[in-house]
Amino acid sequence: MNVPNGGAPLSGQTALVVRGDCGIGAVVAEAYAAAGAKVLINYLHESAAADRIAQRIRVKQGQAMIFQADLSRESQVNSMFDVLAVYWGGLNTLVTNADLALAMPTGGIDPEQWREILRQNLVEQFLCVRQALKEFAGRGGQTAIALAPTKIICVSTFLGGPGDNAQPYYAVCKADMAGLCKAWVSARGQENADSPVGPLTAKRLTEIWNGQSAPDSIALVSPDPEQIAKTAVGLAVRAA
Repeated sequence: MNVPNGGAPLSGQTALVVRGDCGIGAVVAEAYAAAGAKVLINYLHESAAADRIAQRIRVKQGQAMIFQADLSRESQVNSMFDVLAVYWGGLNTLVTNADLALAMPTGGIDPEQWREILRQNLVEQFLCVRQALKEFAGRGGQTAIALAPTKIICVSTFLGGPGDNAQPYYAVCKADMAGLCKAWVSARGQENADSPVGPLTAKRLTEIWNGQSAPDSIALVSPDPEQIAKTAVGLAVRAA
């Protein structure tokens, strides 16, 4: 994985990657470690998969920890952030990456399945972003972690939007995730009205920066995990 600016531009910083044990999350976690960040890999069930990613990072002289948590539970979100504070002094970059899709026809989903989609694709993102914002707002001191820039990157996909016929429930939920991120950005006075609008099938990384000014609020990249990871690292580097 190549990183922007070469070397280790995120050296001394920490990153939390939600669902970093597989797929896009795993690629992003390794990219952040390659850029010099200490990476906490969150997973829900697959401890072996999360450990494999962490071991790959350590073999390349990177730093990584794994943490099991159901992030739809506020107490577990809080525990995860507490671990970051104890071991690494806090958080610089949060990457949300919850992703549960059920390809079912309209009317073919039961209420419990719908609640699970909402929990993993929306509630988790809400709780993680809210906790990160709380930590950033209350941060003090002169440590390297405290003085480094803070960044929240929400990874999502629009598929075909609410009209997607293949996965209608997933598509609606993903649109809600994007709307929630944009609402956060707007509420903090950092919405960029000129943000590019690309194909609805493109991956979106919506960023919120807790600082004096903000880069573009939305970055559109291809569905390729490597490109998504490169962009995610670039967003964090650009804040420095």
